[in-house]
Parts: sequence; structure tokens; C-alpha cells
Amino acid sequence: MSKIVIIGAGAMGSAFALPCLDNNHDINIVGTHLENDFIDILKNNNNIHPGLKTKIPPEIKIFKFEMFDKLLSSNVDMIVLGISSKGIEWVSDQLSRLYKSKKIPKLLMLTKGLSIHNNQYELLVDRGISHVDISAVGGPCLAAGLANRVHSSVVIANKDIKIAKQIADMLNTSYYHTSHSSDLNGVE
Repeated sequence: MSKIVIIGAGAMGSAFALPCLDNNHDINIVGTHLENDFIDILKNNNNIHPGLKTKIPPEIKIFKFEMFDKLLSSNVDMIVLGISSKGIEWVSDQLSRLYKSKKIPKLLMLTKGLSIHNNQYELLVDRGISHVDISAVGGPCLAAGLANRVHSSVVIANKDIKIAKQIADMLNTSYYHTSHSSDLNGVE
């Protein structure tokens, strides 16, 4: 069992928590600073996710942003970015602040995004974070389908194929079918 923290309580971050839970991982969602009211609505509505219209199981722990530092400073095995592309700079700043001089846990991007810097592609999250092991998820997978455990096939990519396979294996379920690749930029 791994401790996984998903940053972002929106549709995809919350839906992604289900295959993590189904693989018996300790799964935690922490909302961004913009999601506190959203989390109140979710919790006051019997954990029915407003965007997914699906109940989030109580085993998936959901926290407001005020718990961000404490949760991410605990013994985390993998951080999952379930935020919009517009939030990448913000989350990069937050993570670089927390992990200034220490290695960040494995980072898995649900967020899609490449930017061009010095005439080369770079993952958006690379900004301001050193010593990072980045993986990405790609493939046709809709949050509503994933939340209802509809069959989806995705690719987990990391420059190190062994890490990509390890993450793919830890997320694979009977409905969330994972393969792996070392082509990180291609999958993004």
C-alpha cells in the first residue's frame, strides 16, 4: 500500500482516487486554495461530488487547502496533480516551497501540458522544482466514466520505463487498464 495525495478535488482528481482506493492505497485528496467552498458542499451533501454526481467513498479522505502543508509533509509516496493547466505554476510554487532542499515524492500529472522554453518542450510542472521524478497519464479517460468505473485505457509515462511500469502496475484495475511508456513528452 502506498500513501497517495491528490492535489485538486475537481472531477478528474476525485475520479482518479477510485482506482487508487480499489488497489488498497491510502488515498487523500487535498483541495487547492480555490476549492474550500466546493469541499464544504461535497461534505454537506453526503460526499456526492457536485461535478461527477457520484458518491466519493468515505475511505477517500478529502481535506481543505489549510491541510496542504501538513498532509504533503507527511510520509507521502506519490503526489498526483489533478488540477487544471492554469494551476500548474501555482502548484509548482507550492511544491518548491515545501520541498526546497529535499527530494519531492514521485509526481504523477493528470494535468496535461507542455510549454516551450528556450525553443524546447518542457513539462509545465518543471518550473521551480528540482530533484523531481515526473510521470504523466495519457489516454482517452473521462472523469465521469472513471468515477463510475467504466472501462478506460491509459498510458503511464516516465523517462525511466521501470518507474512507468511500477506506477502502471500500482494503478491497474479491472476497469482502469494501464500500459507504460518511456516517452514522457509524447504522452503529454
